[in-house]
Amino acid sequence: MTPFPWLLALPPLLFLLFFLALPLTRTLLEGGVNLAIWQDPYFTGRLTWTLAQATLTALIALIVGAPLAYLLSRYSVPGKRLLLRLLLLPFVTPTLVAVLGITALLGPRGWLTALLGVDLEGTPALLILGNLFFNLPVMVRLAYGGFSRVPPALTGAARTLGASGLRAAWTVALPLALPGLAAGFILVFLYSALSFGLPLALGGEQYATLEVEIYTLTAYQLRLSEASALIAGQLALTLTATWAYVRLSRGGMGVPAHGLPTPRGRVAALLWALVAVVVLVCFGPLVAVAARGVLGSEGPTLSYWRGVLADPDTPLLIGNTVRFGLLALLGATLLGGLHALAAWLARSRALDLLSLLPLMVSPVSLAVGYLLAYPALSATLPLLIAAYTLLGFPLVTRSVLPALRALPPRLLEAARTLGAGRRAAHRTVTFPLTLPALRGGVALALATVLGEFGATLVLTRPEWATLSTGLYERLGRPGERNLGEACALATILLLLAALSFTLLDGGEGEVT
Repeated sequence: MTPFPWLLALPPLLFLLFFLALPLTRTLLEGGVNLAIWQDPYFTGRLTWTLAQATLTALIALIVGAPLAYLLSRYSVPGKRLLLRLLLLPFVTPTLVAVLGITALLGPRGWLTALLGVDLEGTPALLILGNLFFNLPVMVRLAYGGFSRVPPALTGAARTLGASGLRAAWTVALPLALPGLAAGFILVFLYSALSFGLPLALGGEQYATLEVEIYTLTAYQLRLSEASALIAGQLALTLTATWAYVRLSRGGMGVPAHGLPTPRGRVAALLWALVAVVVLVCFGPLVAVAARGVLGSEGPTLSYWRGVLADPDTPLLIGNTVRFGLLALLGATLLGGLHALAAWLARSRALDLLSLLPLMVSPVSLAVGYLLAYPALSATLPLLIAAYTLLGFPLVTRSVLPALRALPPRLLEAARTLGAGRRAAHRTVTFPLTLPALRGGVALALATVLGEFGATLVLTRPEWATLSTGLYERLGRPGERNLGEACALATILLLLAALSFTLLDGGEGEVT
């Protein structure tokens, strides 16, 4: 094998070394790893709860998302393409926005709480719903990709031989799509297990996860040896699950389906019921946030928006958010594209796995590691942009890599046969065919970076405040007006994310 793919991989690998591996290693070594903490029933209980809530979230997402994805892949549904694209929006919604939306719907004074007469405060239900808000779209999109790779002719043949629609789906489509479904289950499990903001805001002390305990041990109690033991255990779990995910998600892109039938009868009823559930869970909180920005205790009002727009700091918040996002996007696009191309050319499972690590490593652990490994760079703009880039470039890689794997090898061979060199073949064949996926990954990375909160809070300075930090500050102040203005800022963040999709997304990107 030529060294060319590994030369392409060198920049992203060096970036991962300096901004992922070294900070994480420094965190683990700073105080030693006190493994005795795993004998404490309290921390084993936190581990059990972390695994239980992540597993429950993944199961619910599978039960709801898999049937919906199958029906979407087998029937002509109005607005299907738009729904699948919009399902990326919850994934990139800032955690604080999600918390606002969920409490607006189901908090002590939430609209659904008053309507249903059920108060979920103090229960784990709010945390599970928060996890589903972020991760149900991931399951639907990955399951849809898995079922789309099953040719409709196979299920049609089963129906011709006398199988019912349900039996054809269970005996033909499900086994063939199982790797995609399992990959979606693992990914939802990982995201739920590594979540920090949601359990911190919605779980409380009773339902704190390992990630919250790591934060408490490091930020408040300075017990680094105990925190390192928790981080080490979390890493072992994460790496095992990530390896399994990579093994399961190596398929190509979906098989185009033409002339799909229109759903009727019970199939149509089930389809639209599942769509309603997904829309309520994934978009209800976003609508609630936008509504709270224009609704006061006495009815509709624009005073919250006037307060935000009249605030002299608002232009700075918006400007910093956009500027930092675009700076990080340059690095994320370059590093993510190189990593995807190298993993494709080298056919390396190791490179595939490494591209996922930034998404699977504890952000709290990394934040502590940055402060320990690079004290001279703390509160500097390069370190903040590097943290943003680390968050964004794996999303570019995960969008471009499936498109590269789906390229028919004969196209490149034909270009080489006609006299094109390697670079010319990639420029005229590979790049145009993967450009939509690249645009989708870039849009996803930008929208994610625009709403990033954790790195900004740890590494920023007052003059670098963004919309996320402005939102956080208003949430820390009491009063209805501050809550309304926080919702107005959250709406601006959502509009920026939607605008990034409109301008950049080619509509073909799929994060896998």
